[in-house]
Amino acid sequence: MTAPPERRAAAAGVSPGAPIARRADPDRFLCALFLPPAAREAAFTLLAFNHETVRALGGMQPRAVAGSMAGLIRLQWWREIIEGAPHPHEIADPIRALLAQGRVKPETLLGILDAREAELDGLADWPAWRTAMRGGAGGIQVAIAQAAGVTDPDLLKAVESHGAAYGAGGLVRHLELVLASGRCPVPDSALAESGLSGDTIRDGAPLPPDIARALRADLRREGQAFLAEAGRRRLPRPARAAALPGVLARRDLARGADPAPRGLGDRLAVMAAMAFG
Repeated sequence: MTAPPERRAAAAGVSPGAPIARRADPDRFLCALFLPPAAREAAFTLLAFNHETVRALGGMQPRAVAGSMAGLIRLQWWREIIEGAPHPHEIADPIRALLAQGRVKPETLLGILDAREAELDGLADWPAWRTAMRGGAGGIQVAIAQAAGVTDPDLLKAVESHGAAYGAGGLVRHLELVLASGRCPVPDSALAESGLSGDTIRDGAPLPPDIARALRADLRREGQAFLAEAGRRRLPRPARAAALPGVLARRDLARGADPAPRGLGDRLAVMAAMAFG
């Protein structure tokens, strides 16, 4: 019998997170390939952890049956792992090892969980959305930067902004698909004028085309603001590799809705940014 990809990866000396990250998060997997080898394996583990936190948010329709409780329970389980609980999971031991070695700060990973819980509770307005985007999409890049040895607060802040911009760009590209998955990572205030709410979207209510256009315009504006905060200075190599999703964010925010797979131009843009800053 053929071993599962995670077991084959472990036998080959590759982290069990690598096949998960490659399958579930190909954009950030590509960016992680530019990290030094030790940090690269840590990044795969962190991307697999991030995937698990996102999985807790979707597939819970209808809300009227269980509300957000199922997702909150799954997120609490991961919170306990970060705090040292011996819960079994193929990613749990590598995560505990990164924390025990001091390579990633526990508050960074807890911040990712805080962002996911905030989404489950409902993001009231754009300030709440920005906080969740910084903690979630931004937080995973900060964790990767920490694993690569980046400690300077200004550099970590720039990496966070690049990661948050990537999160905004992903919503611009895939808004309807994300909402159809049972998630609602957009502010309730942006839906209220049309009589919608996060709960109605999670229960399967369609997003009217005019609301989708307005949301994309808002998301594009917010993503550009994250990029402006990140700045255009040349980052040191470890921080630059952790910030690479910002390159994809810039392209996604410029072209709008585009559910097609990544093309060669995106990959070349990432390679050029790593090579030349």
